[in-house]
Amino acid sequence: QVATWLKRFWTGVCDGKKGTSFVVQRRFSRWVTGSSTAYVATALRAWMNSSSAQSSASGIGAEVRSHHDLAAVEEARPSDLLPQGLSRNQQKKLLARQARQDRKGQKKVQKQSDSLAIALGRLAEMLPAPPGALDASQPEGVRLRLCAAFGARAGYRSLPLAFGPQLDEGMAAVGSVLVRPEKYGAKFLPQEYSLLHKLWAVLGGDCAGAGVLDIGAGNANCAVLAAMLLGLTVICVERESPREELRAEMQLPPHLRSRIIRLEADIEDFGRAQLQEVASAHGLSRMVFVAKHPCGVGVDRSIECAARLQADQRAGATSVTIVGAVIATCCTNKLCLDDNQVSRVSEFCNFYSQDLPAFVGDLGMAQLERTVEIMSRCSAWRTAAGSNGNAIHTDQLEWAELFEDALQTLRLRRLDRIFGASTEVRFAPSSCTLQDRCLIAGPPPLPTGIFAHDGTSSDPAFLAQLRQSAGRLLADTGAIDCRPRGLKSAKYGFDYSNGMGDDLEGLSD
Repeated sequence: QVATWLKRFWTGVCDGKKGTSFVVQRRFSRWVTGSSTAYVATALRAWMNSSSAQSSASGIGAEVRSHHDLAAVEEARPSDLLPQGLSRNQQKKLLARQARQDRKGQKKVQKQSDSLAIALGRLAEMLPAPPGALDASQPEGVRLRLCAAFGARAGYRSLPLAFGPQLDEGMAAVGSVLVRPEKYGAKFLPQEYSLLHKLWAVLGGDCAGAGVLDIGAGNANCAVLAAMLLGLTVICVERESPREELRAEMQLPPHLRSRIIRLEADIEDFGRAQLQEVASAHGLSRMVFVAKHPCGVGVDRSIECAARLQADQRAGATSVTIVGAVIATCCTNKLCLDDNQVSRVSEFCNFYSQDLPAFVGDLGMAQLERTVEIMSRCSAWRTAAGSNGNAIHTDQLEWAELFEDALQTLRLRRLDRIFGASTEVRFAPSSCTLQDRCLIAGPPPLPTGIFAHDGTSSDPAFLAQLRQSAGRLLADTGAIDCRPRGLKSAKYGFDYSNGMGDDLEGLSD
């Protein structure tokens, strides 16, 4: 009996069949609790020296792997399977709990397998079927049809890393001018440094008479850095600004605070009149369009705003030139359901339907909306894969990346028409943000500086600008205190709800 169970367990381990292995391990554990230790040890040694054990390993292949698996089974002695000193009743309860946990884990894995199969099945019904012998309903057929219909570009994993030049030196200079909780800075500083350098590159290193149109600026930390270190005037467009004590610009000295202009407006309503008024008042002739992590359709509304402003400039309705765009995209899954529990799929599809000839007519639009809804919903697999206790499969992760690739292609294509050229990079380490895609657009050819990445490239002029500006600020006023007053966060390890005390240590989510 033990030989039969161990043979099945061994085969499951070697073949990666975890479900079978867990079932057999539980049966073996139950057998252990009903037998004497000496008898079990004798049976184990006899089985491991038997021909059945050797034959189980012989089909695996390499001697090294067989030896490794043999050691793994040898380590699974009865004394290791259960804690010592438990009564028979306690052992039974422990085994029952472990069995329930195993079943729960298997159900989670099966649920994810089912959700992938259902999603691909529905896509197979919606996507146009190209001619060919390949079974269009199989996963590979669905993938080819999806890429053909959306014209998907390079995959996520082949996108160039572009975190900015000489990270240690550059981030040290940027980080020196702000006082923030350590964990907060560790998350956001690499993102801000990367975006600052991309602004610099799009402007060609010339910030005279230039400004930034920052869509969804939030607490304006990134805007403050652009004003302090690059000398740029930043127009922060926000539907609703945070409280004054949470706005980073309120901590600036007056001569720098004037470089941050807040306009409360919806991006759909922002137009040339507001832009021209601010630009004329501050002597701005060139602007870079920036959006850091607008959720879902916020990316597409931002691109639409850039298209309107660019069209106005070409028509001579404004003297301000939008020289390029830097957009860090976010939350593709919120196309199907945003924070207000409203679907934005139809709005998204209206922006890009002209670029999708495979979906024509009313029926085609309905199929397109259903396809985008499925891709949007399933793109959440990628962010869910980073959570504790998740059961996301590798296949799901790859499909989620492909879905985002397809939707990003539509955005890149439109940016090409607006500015002349566009590209996509991964702008920050995944340890800082899983939403690390960044779209960059401008007149062709795009500046090579946007691809700068740590030790593979350098930008002495940019680093000199950062150091000089940081040195002047620290000498004049000291670092800017951007700690969030009145707030507490276990995630970022601070508690300022009762004043600006010390950062907390040891706090967890």
